[in-house]
Amino acid sequence: MMNRKDEHIAIAMNQKTKSNAFDRICLESNDLSGLKLSDIDLRTSFLGYKIPYPIYVNAMTGGTDKAYEINKYLAKLAQYFDIPMISGSQSIALKDESKKESFEVIRKYHHGILLANINPNYGLKDAKRAINMIQANGLSIHLNTIQELIMPEGDRDFSMWKENIDEINQNLDLPLLVKHVGIGMSQKTIEILKSIGIKYIDVSGSGGTSFIDIESTRANKNYNYLKDFEIDTATILLDLINEKELEIYASGGIRNPLDVIKALVLGAKAVGLSKWFLDLTKLPFEESIKAVEDFILVLKKIMIIIGAKNISELKNVRFEVNL
Repeated sequence: MMNRKDEHIAIAMNQKTKSNAFDRICLESNDLSGLKLSDIDLRTSFLGYKIPYPIYVNAMTGGTDKAYEINKYLAKLAQYFDIPMISGSQSIALKDESKKESFEVIRKYHHGILLANINPNYGLKDAKRAINMIQANGLSIHLNTIQELIMPEGDRDFSMWKENIDEINQNLDLPLLVKHVGIGMSQKTIEILKSIGIKYIDVSGSGGTSFIDIESTRANKNYNYLKDFEIDTATILLDLINEKELEIYASGGIRNPLDVIKALVLGAKAVGLSKWFLDLTKLPFEESIKAVEDFILVLKKIMIIIGAKNISELKNVRFEVNL
């Protein structure tokens, strides 16, 4: 029988690219920007750390032999481009130390910005264990209530989630990112996170890999109706367009360089990709390097098209929302 983590990866790899709310966002072009390609500066920051490009490898997997190889591959790619990487959920390794190697391999090959990753059932002590396991520069806590509830082996007790996040945030001396898992962070959830002093969030909306689809496939049950709770990434960003207290990151449904630029125009500080990077693991490593180089080049070309020399100028780019 296939391990749950490997099932997640196998099903995610087979999910098709689909339309999402980014398709409703139209950016204004500028043919007279006076820019040249060498002018474009894609540097930004990630949880206070300076990074060369506004993208990061988002959380995916760990805990199996297959996950070891995927994490090794992705860590080498993140290292090559000096971009941040978020570990897959380390819950399995916190429960079973024999699973640690599939996470430790990330730090072995990636010496840049790396975040540990746990769910909110864990408190400060286990958060520090996860961080120490991979010598992380920060922590990501993922919110996945719906996924847990429809997973046969998922959690059923969420009573300490808020308290655990609060405890970790108050006592951790490293940056804390709270993220969703591709279903989307609701306004109510965001308000509660703000109320306990969370500074960094990744809205991780729908439009890309669907854990409702994944868990429906695994359980051989149709949970499609629960997609009523999904919120597209672009929709969440539009709702947060005037947000001043939070530093916002975006993931979920990022299919191409234009989606990245749109997310940045809508206020994201940097943009996470999971499925896009996961698909690269099917290629020889040199081909993946070329694919990421091409992706970055197109980011720069789109910056010229819209007349923005650097990331900070994206706030001045006009856009329309097609209803």
